[in-house]
Amino acid sequence: MKHMKKLFALSFVAVFFFACSNTPKPTDEATTNTETSVEVTVGNFNEKAPDLVGKLVTIKGTADHICKGDGKKLFLIDIETEGRVKVVSGEDMPAFNSELEGFDFIVTGTVDETIIDEAYLQEWEEEIKAGIEESKHLGGGQPLTEEEKASGEHHDDDPFEQITNYRAMMADKGVTKLSFYAITAVSYEVIEE
Repeated sequence: MKHMKKLFALSFVAVFFFACSNTPKPTDEATTNTETSVEVTVGNFNEKAPDLVGKLVTIKGTADHICKGDGKKLFLIDIETEGRVKVVSGEDMPAFNSELEGFDFIVTGTVDETIIDEAYLQEWEEEIKAGIEESKHLGGGQPLTEEEKASGEHHDDDPFEQITNYRAMMADKGVTKLSFYAITAVSYEVIEE
C-alpha cells in the first residue's frame, strides 16, 4: 500500500510537470487577429479586390453617402479618382452616423465578394414571387449614377428589371457570373479637420 501511494504521488507530479511544460500553440485565429492590413485606395479597389477577398485592408475616402435607414452602409469616394467603394459595418460595430456624410474616413475591414450568377438570380426571383425579397441584393439606398448602372449596381430599380439587367450584362460580357466587392468594417476612424 505504501508503495502504491508513492507511485501515485510520482505519477501526479509527472502529470503536473507535463501539463505545465506543454504550452498551447497559437491558433489560426490568434494569427488572424495580428494580421496586417493591405492598403488600398478608392481608385484601385476594384482592380485589387479579387486577390484580396477575405483579407484585411485599409482604405481612406470621403463618405459620399451613409444609408439613413439603418446606418449599416456607407460609400467612399475620392475626389481625385473615379470609383465608389461600399463599406458595411461589422456585426459588433455601431451603425455609421449619417451626419458624417462628407467627412473623410479611414476604414479597416475584410474584402467580401458577392457573386451574381444564374443560380443567384433564380433564387432572387423566387424570393420576389414568394413576397420575401429583402434588400440584401446589393442594395445601397440611393439612386444610381450612370456609372453605377453600367457597373451593374442597383438600389431603387424594380427587382425584376435588375435581374434582367444582370442577365444582359453577363450576356454582353460573355460571362456566367459577375463579381461585386465591398468591405466589411472591423474598425474605422473619422478624420475631422
